[in-house]
Amino acid sequence: MEKQIIAGSPRLLWVGCGKLGSYCCARLQAAGWEITATRRSEQHLAQLPAAVHGLVLDVLDAASQPALLQSPWDAVVITLSAASNAQAYRRVYVDGTAALLGVLQDNPARPHVFFASSTSVYAQNDGSVIDEHSDTDPQGYSGRCMLESEALLAASALPATAIRFSGIYGGGRSNHLLNVLRDGRICPKLPVHFSNRIHSADCANVIAHLLARAEQGESLADLYLACDGASAALREVMEWLARQNGIDTALLREDYRPGRGGNRRCVPRRLQAEGFRFSYPSYREGFEAA
Repeated sequence: MEKQIIAGSPRLLWVGCGKLGSYCCARLQAAGWEITATRRSEQHLAQLPAAVHGLVLDVLDAASQPALLQSPWDAVVITLSAASNAQAYRRVYVDGTAALLGVLQDNPARPHVFFASSTSVYAQNDGSVIDEHSDTDPQGYSGRCMLESEALLAASALPATAIRFSGIYGGGRSNHLLNVLRDGRICPKLPVHFSNRIHSADCANVIAHLLARAEQGESLADLYLACDGASAALREVMEWLARQNGIDTALLREDYRPGRGGNRRCVPRRLQAEGFRFSYPSYREGFEAA
């Protein structure tokens, strides 16, 4: 789906601008984007990068939403977050996205909307290869809410793109697998459980890549899978982390079972076809940098 950017400095609205958004905004500013970013409260606006215009917005507060019409945005990036329960996810991701799209559809510029989704929309758990064409059948509340949000995006009158991120790591996030190892546990070697991930810096790079394509008038798909494409057996990853941190795997209990992420091999075919290059092409480079 194509969206022609208006001449002059392209204007971006980033809804829910946390750590990922702040990292990406600094890069986008250098590329000439004029950015407005939203946070839920005034006190959090101070955490935004310099020269980014801050705007208080609660996606569930109708009184704050008319501010979204104050500028003819060329593009909108939506990166929401919610408490880890079904009710919160539905209110923020489904109800919140519906409210945002309802207001943005009245913006005369008809901005291209980019929505941060998740590979939790997939149900495959047999080690099979997954890409943008694979069937979706989410089993948990997070995946169901993400898929509903994507459907709202597709049904809107706006040009829109959903980005399904796999397990995000790095960027100051706690290393869950390393914490498990330090707790004396590791996953069994068999059955093999494939894992997928993307470094937080590459999450920002993906968004910047897609925005650049929009700015240049290049075609954009309605959906991208965003992972490093280097799926690895979870046991392999944990053994590597153990070696890097001087942990003897012979002393570990083989009772760790991942609670999320499925057992599949995700391939970002559309990003690959567009020539996108990952700064951290596998877990090795990413964890070494951390």
